Amino acid sequence: MNLVKQLTAHVKKHLLVWYYIISVLIVILIIPVFLLTGADVAVDQALQRTGIQFNTDLVTAFRVVSAEPGAFFGVLLAILQVAAPDIAVFIVASITYGRKGLLELKNRFRFWQLGMNWQYALKIWVICILVFSLMNLASAGLNKWLLPEKDFVWDINFFSIHFWLGLIIAMFLDAGGLFEENGWRGFALPILQKRFRPVQASIILGFFWSMWHIPVKINLLFDYGVINFLSMFFILTCKFILISILITYFFNLLGQSTIIAIAMHGLSNDSVRVGGKVLSETFIAQQITEINLVLPMFAVSMFLIQRTKGKLGLVI
Repeated sequence: MNLVKQLTAHVKKHLLVWYYIISVLIVILIIPVFLLTGADVAVDQALQRTGIQFNTDLVTAFRVVSAEPGAFFGVLLAILQVAAPDIAVFIVASITYGRKGLLELKNRFRFWQLGMNWQYALKIWVICILVFSLMNLASAGLNKWLLPEKDFVWDINFFSIHFWLGLIIAMFLDAGGLFEENGWRGFALPILQKRFRPVQASIILGFFWSMWHIPVKINLLFDYGVINFLSMFFILTCKFILISILITYFFNLLGQSTIIAIAMHGLSNDSVRVGGKVLSETFIAQQITEINLVLPMFAVSMFLIQRTKGKLGLVI
């Protein structure tokens, strides 16, 4: 019992450290299961046989499993891996705060703060969606300019009902957004903002968010080599930090709403391809694409930092 009490006390004292360790361990422990069971191969084969384009949303996952039931275990493992931050936060919150901690997470799972003027809140939502969509369009323009014609295609029909349904799915049913943001923004960000200024909190969270992805994207090391892997991950880290700054701003404006964080995560993953489709898997093409994602984010993030004097929507 003393050992349990000591462990509980240590978790309470180092909340974010334990949250992060558990979330990373879950990701790492799932990797050998993937490889030893052949689940990763089953998913790849299912995508090839069905012709379904890989996307990060749950609807695509459901379509793949429906067409190829043999891919179920691989898809389940992939979702569990993505959900590691949320699993970790439920473990830590339950240990440290019990029902109170889980209730606090639940209370942040809303479209905007209770009592907030709904017209103002909807305005923030519209601005947020426009900002992320325009950044994706800017990235598409840069890709069109810098990539060979054979490596890039942009074929969005804004007048299609399928596009708008896809956009809603991208915002609210993206696996990364839905299964990560209770942890990153619903739990970690409010704690960090109590200790640091919003910009600092965003940079810290963005950096560790990026590092969490290393086991998830370890295949890049084998595909591109050590030097190219480090180069790619430097750009990815910049991207995660900049996205973190953007999410913090709108998250704070709506009274720390986890749902808008989910939507922004989904929009940044862009499963509807507002930013276009990159057809080449070569390192150069992928690197250019990532840089083209970062540039619009950098411009908007610097504008928000300057405009809010670093407060990023937080009422201090």
